Amino acid sequence: MFYDPFEELRRLHRELDRFFGQVFGRIGSPVMIREPAIDLIDEGDHFLLVVELPGVKKEDVELYVNRDSVTIKAEKRGREEKKGGNYYVRERVYSAFYRTITLPEPVIPEETKARFNNGVLEVILKKERPRLEGEEKGYRVKIE
Repeated sequence: MFYDPFEELRRLHRELDRFFGQVFGRIGSPVMIREPAIDLIDEGDHFLLVVELPGVKKEDVELYVNRDSVTIKAEKRGREEKKGGNYYVRERVYSAFYRTITLPEPVIPEETKARFNNGVLEVILKKERPRLEGEEKGYRVKIE
């Protein structure tokens, strides 16, 4: 019989999954912190940052921009719990979101524009200096 040294770790992983599924599966975890999904697109003279924030209201989003990073804070608020009410199933999660994205090139923070529609935040970040053609390869240095 072949001995698999990792089988014990896999068994432990299954046991922990089962345990936490029993603890949180019926009522769900009331608070969960996770990072929102993003796309960062280079559109020449600016970056377009698209952030998914499902179930979050515009007034619950904070956006901060520096030359080299963008920070997004948001909170998805749930229903106020009433005394005497019991959950039979609770799968919806009310979350606090926090994410800092490092930008590949410097931007001009004060020229940032943002719009929020249907749970999607779009941020236009004007580059400090547009990339010149061929600059991706870097500046070629003459070797002496």
